[in-house]
Amino acid sequence: MSDHSPLPSDTDVAREYLIPCGILAVIGMTLCTARIVTRLRPSPHMHRDDYIIIVAAALSFSEYVGMAVATQHGWGHRSLYVSQKDRTIAFKMLFTVEMMWIISLALVRTSVACSLLRLSRCTGASERLWKGCLRGLIGVQFLVFVGWLVFLFFNCTPLRSTWDPVSIVKCWPNQYSISYGYGAGIMIVVDFILATMPVQLIRTLPRPLRERVLICCLMAMGLLATGIAAYKIPLSRQVNNGDPLSTTVKLSLWNKLEEQLGLIAACLPCLKAQMEHLFHQLGILKTHMRQWSTSATSSKNKTFSSSPGSRQDSNEPKAEDIRRSSDAGLVSFATNTFGTCHTSGTFKSHPESSVFESRNWDV
Repeated sequence: MSDHSPLPSDTDVAREYLIPCGILAVIGMTLCTARIVTRLRPSPHMHRDDYIIIVAAALSFSEYVGMAVATQHGWGHRSLYVSQKDRTIAFKMLFTVEMMWIISLALVRTSVACSLLRLSRCTGASERLWKGCLRGLIGVQFLVFVGWLVFLFFNCTPLRSTWDPVSIVKCWPNQYSISYGYGAGIMIVVDFILATMPVQLIRTLPRPLRERVLICCLMAMGLLATGIAAYKIPLSRQVNNGDPLSTTVKLSLWNKLEEQLGLIAACLPCLKAQMEHLFHQLGILKTHMRQWSTSATSSKNKTFSSSPGSRQDSNEPKAEDIRRSSDAGLVSFATNTFGTCHTSGTFKSHPESSVFESRNWDV
């Protein structure tokens, strides 16, 4: 009598990826779109980091579409229940998505670093150190980015063996990929530095505590991405164990969450003014605008006060203009609150994006 072990039951775990990543994809694209809209109104004043984040968001959304296509061809199921033709298509999509993920994640970090570079003018004597540190982080990110691409394309030869059965395949030893995964853990340090660098500036702001807490929360969202990057390192040991169609779902999920939270963290601070307005409408915060004083000598030049002394503006600001301030991000909170970082007492920035506010916050 022959013993026949029963076939393992089929799985369908792709939904564990598609549902949470789909929700975050909508949130990320919405925030990125809102960020770009604020940069185009009332007049275009796009910066380098804005263009970079647009490319990153487009790649991130394309990744999700690619994973949805892979799911239609068996990703998340056991290979025993998927035809060879569908397996080939699924693995091709996984390879393409991984390549886009590497590029997108690098662009998200680079966009945040470029945004912080624009704050260097408010660091005073530390400006040189600030710029050097950020440029060093961009350089480290570039090296890791190149390393990941080299590993992706040259880990196994021929390359088509990644998605197609090939009789003779030569691959690097598995410990190399695991060691490189741990070596790339340096990016955890990069994420942590990018998320916490602005805190030193925010801590010294001459602003009410609630406003400083709000700014910190918006800018420290990147710490969530840092935590995920640390959590997923041990998962790299399991990616080559078991059925590749189903065991890659968990690591792919955490990789995608790291990227999406990084994208959200890069866009949220750019919507600071809109978030303040939302909290005001919800009754979480109440804002009392100080009265704008009118110059006695000229009806065209209006003055207003945000500190001892006064600043000049050519047009009388309105509440609607302040609410729709179009540069309220990593640089806008400097525009709104860093007037004291210049010895001359005048903050120089894009004319359409500079709207000075002076607010008292209470519950």
